Amino acid sequence: MNKLEKHYKYIIFDFDGTINNTSPGIYSTFTKVLAHFGVDASTVDLSRHIGPPLSDSYTHLVGKERCDEAIELHKKIFADDNAAENSFLYDGIVDVLDKLRHSGKYVMAIASSKYEPHAITSLKYHNIGQYFDFVYGQTEKRGFKAEVLRQLIDDNGWDRTQCLMIGDTLHDVDGAHANGIDVVAVTYGFGKKDELEQAKPIALCDSPLEILNLLL
Repeated sequence: MNKLEKHYKYIIFDFDGTINNTSPGIYSTFTKVLAHFGVDASTVDLSRHIGPPLSDSYTHLVGKERCDEAIELHKKIFADDNAAENSFLYDGIVDVLDKLRHSGKYVMAIASSKYEPHAITSLKYHNIGQYFDFVYGQTEKRGFKAEVLRQLIDDNGWDRTQCLMIGDTLHDVDGAHANGIDVVAVTYGFGKKDELEQAKPIALCDSPLEILNLLL
């Protein structure tokens, strides 16, 4: 799909799997945390845990009673290992962000289920923070994508009919739908293409360049 039927003012990007391939650092962090709790990470599909909040993942992986401990350990390992540096931007995404920013047509934001301080660290490390007017991530008060999006939109008084979410997983699509905003799904990230298609985004993009063609 290569044309949008309406114009948007607010473009809201997911981060992991949409802008940045963070899987090496995230998988390493999860593996170390799970090892601490005696869980063999090779038996877990870790791709399913990029997108949901850490509380959801670790409740499933180590149990509710150990979830808080696992989250704190995850944050510590991620920071101590400089996991933000163990990632790479998708080919072409910087050009996309630069051209969208300089078009003057959009307010641009990040809405991520990544712990917000880690998202900010990653944006700084990759020198792309200047492209975004707002960065919202997971905090103690919000975790699921629907919650992050709702706070971003409500805090800034945005018209939902002018908002467009761009993300790579069902969490992004479902979170956008829960907030009554349109969503474009990218297929080069962590989500499964067939699942994304069934979730009915308004468009699918197989590369960052297709995002640019869609919006400009």
